[in-house]
Amino acid sequence: MMRRYGCLLLGVWPFLELFILIVSASIWGWQPVVLIIVISGVLGLAVIRLGIATTGRSLGEAMRILQQRREDQMSDDISTPRELDHSPTDLTPDIAPPAQSILLIPAGVLLALPGFISDAIGLVMLLPGVRRYIAGRWQAGLNP
Repeated sequence: MMRRYGCLLLGVWPFLELFILIVSASIWGWQPVVLIIVISGVLGLAVIRLGIATTGRSLGEAMRILQQRREDQMSDDISTPRELDHSPTDLTPDIAPPAQSILLIPAGVLLALPGFISDAIGLVMLLPGVRRYIAGRWQAGLNP
């Protein structure tokens, strides 16, 4: 069921973005709208570069390291008994920063995409608290 809503969202998203761009251009004129799109695109590319530079390695290598750390943590959880109620925001220092810096890349991609909705989501993803929360959920494997 969730997959159906995801496909519906991906199908409707570009039309919604285009509709908002057309309405914005009719209100403000096309020059400010184009300027905003160009500025957000340049900002998005800069954020992507920052995210890649922060990890200090390629995206594929950083993802492999995060996956390995997650597998190591899961094997530690199996071998040593711990409390069952882990909050997704309880992050260990060695796992959280790489995950948070990798999350700069999708935020930059959303900023680089033309449209106000993707820009808003990308800007929200730049907030450290939001990235920390997403990284915690990612680290926990989206398990409640």
